[in-house]
Amino acid sequence: MSPRTTEQFEQIRNERSQEILDAALKVFAEDGYHAASISKIAKKAGISKGLLYNYFNSKEEVLKQLLSTLFKEVVETMQLEDINLTDTTMSKFIDDTFDILDKKRSYWKLYFSMVSQKEVNEVSRDVMLPKIMPFIEKMITYFAAKEHEDPASYMRYFMASMDGAKMQYLFDPNNFPIEKVKYYIKQEFINP
Repeated sequence: MSPRTTEQFEQIRNERSQEILDAALKVFAEDGYHAASISKIAKKAGISKGLLYNYFNSKEEVLKQLLSTLFKEVVETMQLEDINLTDTTMSKFIDDTFDILDKKRSYWKLYFSMVSQKEVNEVSRDVMLPKIMPFIEKMITYFAAKEHEDPASYMRYFMASMDGAKMQYLFDPNNFPIEKVKYYIKQEFINP
């Protein structure tokens, strides 16, 4: 058997890191961020506490990496950096948002249950805002072009409506009228 290559070691490291992040998400959601421990995360990941410290220096670093990975995936999947907001692309954004939820339903359920925790919310804002701020600014510009009196507040109203719909959809997918809700959101925010 030949020794592993640098690429193989990197792949193993990336896989192990993702296993730790997946375990951390579950522990943070189950126990709350404050009560979660590195020991519990390591146990859930099936590794030793010492090995976990080879990947992450602290519980906060695990949380930051978890949130950073999540938001990076969303920004890339939905191409938020390159998007030019028009009625058509805004409609696609609404559809894509719910499609992303469908692809990793359990992951997003855990995320929403975790992000309402004070400590997580503070870190989440620090990690998330730099990644999505350019898109937020595009939304404000989009709503300003639609001549809303206060486009920044209207953008917050839109995001709050989307977050509420996403949570309802995640926690009751069988009874949630997703197509009708997407239609109503589009009517409210794209075609008023």
